[in-house]
Amino acid sequence: MKKYQCSICGYIYDDAKEKVKFEDLPDDWTCPICGAPKAVFKELKEDIKEQLDNDDSDSLTEMSNGEIAYICFNLSKACEKLYLEEEKDLFEKLAIHYMDKVDIKDGKLDDVYDMINKCDFQRAMDKAVKYNDRGAKRVLNWAQKSTQLMSAVLKSYKEKGIDYIKNTKIWVCDICGFIYIGDEAPKVCPICKVPSLKILEVK
Repeated sequence: MKKYQCSICGYIYDDAKEKVKFEDLPDDWTCPICGAPKAVFKELKEDIKEQLDNDDSDSLTEMSNGEIAYICFNLSKACEKLYLEEEKDLFEKLAIHYMDKVDIKDGKLDDVYDMINKCDFQRAMDKAVKYNDRGAKRVLNWAQKSTQLMSAVLKSYKEKGIDYIKNTKIWVCDICGFIYIGDEAPKVCPICKVPSLKILEVK
């Protein structure tokens, strides 16, 4: 029997305890905790060890304007949670500056989807782990999870069209960017753990 873990909130689906195997669940099945789609679940492997011996994180690659903007937005939200208002405003200005430089042709959904999927947080996370930078690890963790969920939501929207969000509501965490589709917002954000008053409905 296999186990699968939601990469957004950490919920574990255990084939041995459930009546239906994970692979037999319908494609539109969602996480019972955070509402994330089936696509973001990863199979849990035993005895997996991360090998960082061949660390090449010093070989830097240039980030796109969209990636820089996205990271700055997340840094801004992290500062807001820590009540660092001046830092929050500065990161927000940086995010807007780089977002204005993003080349998204006519705002097409495919362009947004492609830009999101190009975001690679692993190199930065390796460096944060290496130097035990807790703040950076937290922000990168939030950004990676919210980006992954955003990608899954956009993919579902591309496949199902307007019916995917018809007769329901869209909620976004104002701190980390977590997206939830449902009638009511979760009581607590599964990514950054803020209460529902920070999870705002998209009008």
